[in-house]
Amino acid sequence: MVWPEVEQVALHRRYELVLSGEKLRKYYEEKQALDETIWTLTQLNFLEISQCSLIEYLSKDIEKLVHLSTLTLTSNKLIELPNEMKHLTNLRHLNLSNNQIEHLNDDLFEKLIQLETLNLSQNRLENFPKFSPENQKLAVVNLSHNQLEHLPDFPIELENLSSIDLSSNRFQEFPETLLQLHSLKTILIESNQLKEIPSQLSQLHKLKELRFKSNPLKDNRLKKLMEQDKIKPVLEYLAKQWNEQQKSSSTTAKPTSQQKQQQGKQAEQIVQDKIEILHFDQSEDLKGRQITLLPRVINVRPHILCCILRNIDLVTPGNLKKFLNLQNDLHDDICQKRTLATIGTHDLSLISGNLVYDARNPDEIGIVPLGKGPKLVSARDFYDQLCRDAEHERKLKKRNQLSGLHKYLTLLEDQTEFPCLSDQDRYVISLPPLTNSERSKLSPTSESIFVEITSNHSMDTCRRVMDAFLRQVLQNGLGKKSEQDNQYRQILVLQQTRVVDEKGQLKTTFPSRTDLDWNEISQGTIFIERLTNEK
Repeated sequence: MVWPEVEQVALHRRYELVLSGEKLRKYYEEKQALDETIWTLTQLNFLEISQCSLIEYLSKDIEKLVHLSTLTLTSNKLIELPNEMKHLTNLRHLNLSNNQIEHLNDDLFEKLIQLETLNLSQNRLENFPKFSPENQKLAVVNLSHNQLEHLPDFPIELENLSSIDLSSNRFQEFPETLLQLHSLKTILIESNQLKEIPSQLSQLHKLKELRFKSNPLKDNRLKKLMEQDKIKPVLEYLAKQWNEQQKSSSTTAKPTSQQKQQQGKQAEQIVQDKIEILHFDQSEDLKGRQITLLPRVINVRPHILCCILRNIDLVTPGNLKKFLNLQNDLHDDICQKRTLATIGTHDLSLISGNLVYDARNPDEIGIVPLGKGPKLVSARDFYDQLCRDAEHERKLKKRNQLSGLHKYLTLLEDQTEFPCLSDQDRYVISLPPLTNSERSKLSPTSESIFVEITSNHSMDTCRRVMDAFLRQVLQNGLGKKSEQDNQYRQILVLQQTRVVDEKGQLKTTFPSRTDLDWNEISQGTIFIERLTNEK
């Protein structure tokens, strides 16, 4: 006899089936099994079988439900999953919480490339299988209330993973694999056996929620901050520790030539990405660019740091969007909605010669704002329009003040001069923190990118933002693949730039010999080669 709910779905070709609670328990008691007709409903895209403590196993025929996008099997008594579940390649949401699952097959996630959310909380897992580099859509993972002591290495390709919950497990050490996932916004690891929290967590610049209460931490100060639910002071405390560790490591004794050779051999075995740094003085088109900092800008927005990205791959479909998205994400996070710093990126081939960083009367600055059409407008008119738009939104949402998205506008409200970056032909390519110019806009054919970071806070802020930006470029795989050297996943070329004052005196070179000291951060996955000057 076919269960009534199953019969209705079959008869009307419905796409959803929910079997739950007491009614399901009564059906199951009669057959001591699930209705086999369920596995013939190949049109299903949503299936819930929940709250029945009699269900310990699922039929292998579940693999026939090839159109499933959501599978909820919560609050049953499942002990294991059929291996055939790995063939549900359209699955986007999988909820297996509150069961008694002790083991998962090693290849469970290999083909589940559409998976976005995974909930395995409240089970009995002691080990967890590896994710595949193809699981790039995965965003949320909940493994809380299990018996896990460690995690496998997570692929760096999990660039959409924003939340992971490892609370109430048996971790004695913080899973280091999470430190490479810069997309993480939430990490919950409460009620474990952790004695230390790595300071490197402070380098996950998207991190908004970090909870590690009820762990036997050695650092009582950190423990107290966490118990007070003060996430910002926690991250600031970890950042301070991180900076101290960096300074300490930079002052340690230099390795011998033999040690360098050995380190080089080890690096050759494990590196994935390579950065080649070109000296400023190269021949012809490879020569670096010089930025002249004029006195008028010092009282407005004095700090600027630049470099040139060569060997960039924006032609691969989706890469330009990735590049622009990472820039927007950094503006929201480490740049604090552009109030702390701003990132400008330009097609180098569309910039003429060296540049000038100045501050001028906004009525006298002409710019074609990025994405605003071909019309040249004054910086004053453009700024006033942005302010009107922000005020309109404030009133629409009935707020007392501007939203965080528009707070950067207040940086210029009392300024009689606006900062601007112009090329040799006097075209304004950047009006920080407001906009870049349409003239130097990036496209899929852009191969070399001029990057400028500006701030009214400090040069250290510019360096931290530039570091985060370059790491994100690598993590998104935007360097070009090497045809000659298969050792590296990608090779990115950085060209030095110089900032000088109006008398030509050098103020800053980036990247200098002390920049990009990423050994501890990259854990050997990035090899940096500083090329000699070729004349």
